[in-house]
Parts: sequence; structure tokens; C-alpha cells
Amino acid sequence: MKKNRINKKTEAWTHYWTTAPPASSSCIPCAPVPVVELLQGIWADFFYNLPRNATLLDLGTGGGAVLRAAQTRRPDLQLTGVDSAEVLPDLGEEITMLPGVCLEDLPFDNESFDVVTSQFAVEYASLPQAASEIKRVLSKKGVFLLICHHVDSIIVHDNVKRLAAIKSLLAGSGLLNKVIDVVRQKKILQPKKQEYLARLLRTVQLKHPDQPIINEVAALTVSIMTGPDCMRKLLSLHRDIEMEERRISALKVSALQLSQAQNLRHQLSLSEIPIQCKAIYVPGTETPLAWYIHNEHGSPTIP
Repeated sequence: MKKNRINKKTEAWTHYWTTAPPASSSCIPCAPVPVVELLQGIWADFFYNLPRNATLLDLGTGGGAVLRAAQTRRPDLQLTGVDSAEVLPDLGEEITMLPGVCLEDLPFDNESFDVVTSQFAVEYASLPQAASEIKRVLSKKGVFLLICHHVDSIIVHDNVKRLAAIKSLLAGSGLLNKVIDVVRQKKILQPKKQEYLARLLRTVQLKHPDQPIINEVAALTVSIMTGPDCMRKLLSLHRDIEMEERRISALKVSALQLSQAQNLRHQLSLSEIPIQCKAIYVPGTETPLAWYIHNEHGSPTIP
């Protein structure tokens, strides 16, 4: 098996799942209720039609959102999740979680699984190689459903705006680095330094007026500066925000345009089995949410 390379993207997701609350299963925990309900409905319908005792592999499983939903709906399924992150949550003995796995070189034999799924994950990999691996590990009558980031989706749009604010915070002359400099110089209480930091905060607030992360970070830095062990805590906060910058930057690059989604559909082609590739939309709007890519090989319905 090819060892997963520890690159910036892998490190960022390892950091995320290391620091995420134990109950967290999603990388978009603050998604609007209609979006959550739409995704839950898609997966519920998909799981309902799977064969009994099917083996299911979830790619880029993260906190196991798809696997948890599958277990709730279909406890008979045999569930495995893989992810490039080096640390993943423990979902119990009935769900196998394998961290540090390269999606372009899966550690499984040919035709090992009846089902392959992915939600906002496979698009981060090299698509031709990942598609080849999906076809290799999938049984001849197997099914897959991939939910992929759409380049024009509300998720990408909102995160790109947040990314701009984060970059302002992390800039060499940005608020976070200047706060760290002030603490390092032990000039926290000097009025001139406080006025300078206040001006920096106002500047970044005006530049990104709709981004709550600015005020959140400002409040955190004030709290940290006036408490014990402030330098260590500031550096930890800086790292947390840097890791989020890497994750959103990877999302921005990985989100699929129409031509890329169609190419992935073609790369996943299995003989004469039709593959559906379509955009799904935020309920009640014309705003894209994601790409839905699913082969339509008939599966027995649970009676």
C-alpha cells in the first residue's frame, strides 16, 4: 500500500479531526437545516435500496457522517471508512475506520466492496487515479454515490469569503502576528500599542464586514493577552487558524466545474451501466449545493 504523504492538506485535516469535538461528524457543522435535511434524505434513499449485508466503503470519511447515517438506517451493512487524515474518531467496533489512507491507492483487494460512497471528499484526490481505484475495489454489480463540491455552491462561496478574512488575519502585518509581537515585546499594557492594535482591528473589520471570524479572533486574543501562558495560547490560536486556511484553500481548488464533474463521470464508467451526474440545489433556491454522481445499477429494494 502506498503510504499517505504528510502534506499540508493532510496535516490540516489531521489537525481538524484531532481537535474536533467527540460528537462532531461533519466538516460543515454549521450547515443550514435545509441543506442538512437534503443530504440526509439523499443518503436515506440510497441506503434503503442497498442489498442486505452489503459491504460499504466510505472514501474521505472524516468524522464518519455517511457511515453513522448508514448504521442508523441499515445496521446490517458492513461499514468501512478511509481518510487521508492521520487521526480519525472512534465510531465503535461495528465501523472500521482506517486513517492515513491515500485515496489514489486503496489498501483493499479487487472487488472488495458492494458499495462505495463519498461526501465532499473524493474531489480532493487525483480524480483519474481515485476513479480507477473505485472501479477496482467495487464488485461487478456494485453501486456508488459520490457527493462532490460544486464550484458555484453556497459552501464554496461562503468559505472563499471566510478565507479572505483569514488571510487578512494571518498576514505578516495582520492582527494576529502584531498581537504576538506585542506580547513577545512585553508591551501589552502600553496605550500606544493598544491603540495600534485597535486600529488594525477596525481596518480588517471594514475590509470584511460580514465575517464574524474577525470579531471572534479579536475577542479571543484580548482574553488570551490578559490571561496566563498567553504566548503559548496565541501561537496555538495562530496554528488553528492557519490549519483552517489550508482546508479552505484545498476546498477552493478541489471544487468541481461542470467539465470536471463530467470527466469524473466518464472516468467512473463501468461497461453499459448508466451514471447519473447532476447538480443538486439548496432547497427553494437556484443556488447549487453539490454534484451528485451515482451509477444506476439496479439494487434489490428492502421489503
